[in-house]
Amino acid sequence: MKELKKNKWIIIFCLLAMPIALQAQQDSLLAAKEFTPRGGLPNFFAKIKAGKPVKIAFLGGSITRAGNGYRDQIQTWFKAQYPAVQFEEIMAAVSGTGSDFGACRVKKQVIDHQPDLVFVEFAVNDNRVPMLFVRERIEGIVRQIWKAGKHTDICFIYTFAAENLPLLQQHIFPTSVTAMETIADHYNIPSIHMGLAVIEEIDKGKLLMSGKREEQTSVPLFSIDGVHPLPETGHKIYTQVLSKYLLMMQDNIAAVKHVLPEAVEKNNWSNAGMISFNKRSARFTGAWNQVDSITKGKEYYPLQPQVYATAAADASLTVKFKGTRFGLADIMGPGTAAIEITIDDQQPRVINRFDAFSTYYRLNYFIISNLKKGKHKATIRLAPGKIDKEAILKTRNTVVKDWAPYQTNTMYVGAVLY
Repeated sequence: MKELKKNKWIIIFCLLAMPIALQAQQDSLLAAKEFTPRGGLPNFFAKIKAGKPVKIAFLGGSITRAGNGYRDQIQTWFKAQYPAVQFEEIMAAVSGTGSDFGACRVKKQVIDHQPDLVFVEFAVNDNRVPMLFVRERIEGIVRQIWKAGKHTDICFIYTFAAENLPLLQQHIFPTSVTAMETIADHYNIPSIHMGLAVIEEIDKGKLLMSGKREEQTSVPLFSIDGVHPLPETGHKIYTQVLSKYLLMMQDNIAAVKHVLPEAVEKNNWSNAGMISFNKRSARFTGAWNQVDSITKGKEYYPLQPQVYATAAADASLTVKFKGTRFGLADIMGPGTAAIEITIDDQQPRVINRFDAFSTYYRLNYFIISNLKKGKHKATIRLAPGKIDKEAILKTRNTVVKDWAPYQTNTMYVGAVLY
């Protein structure tokens, strides 16, 4: 009986404590703010004022990748606003990818091109990632950029998806943005949330978050799917917000040398990287072909022009590496399949490289983390058996008229991630 009473009081205490815990969790998220200038973009605008050529890098996911989206629109704005300046774009946005892949590829796809300004956009794709991991990866991107170029300016830009709407309507940043703001504060990097103006229009009934074009009423749509803005509405507002706050930073032209303070996260990804496959970086056995037919003409071709391919069950490749992470930049699409990875003497891991979006070929990746520090060996081959591609595609109600492209089971690998 005493135990029953004791348990009763424990339950009551837990119920009373729940609102406090929930409030504490909510309090850990930051209040939403459209613009925080911090140190601005002094080196970038100093070059513009001097009429010198500038390079602008766009590192992000599909919202940044989108044609005729804010990326294209802001470049048109730059050229109109500063007609005497020559602008060069460094396009480093890959659809469906987060800051982990960004940290691995930032050197090769951004830093090596010597940008003057880097826009970093991963708020949506990092939204379901634990805040600690977001901070580690975003901080790794910042530290890599500034280790390579002390005068390169960085600007964090935030977008949003339908799942963020309830929090943002309460003027609270979601977890990904809160984590990124911690890094922005520490490194004095300006940040712009391009989506708050969109939410104002939604709240006023002047814009719909999502819907079907054919069912569109007098109220315009922000997007079709609740994630990717339409060029004429969502992206247009994003561009208006971005240009507004860029103008507010243009008079800060006291050039500075960015200094790296002590890191926020000791396990930040400043040592992340990407090494393209070749005969020196990996040992290939069995039937492999170096191909560009799967990449040429695709939007990702400049980022991953050539890959190695095999459809042979006995083919494998072996990579020796040092560190706590291992991954691959690869291609997913109709003809790809599951692969098997064995690291050291661990049990083989089977990783599916075909998903519900594999109706076309696209650059993708995966990363295995939390390995023991030290030297490792990874062996990769096609996984035995076939995957049920029809069942996977049905999860998105995809209707396939021609199954021929799906009949092969091929692995396409382009680079090692670490």
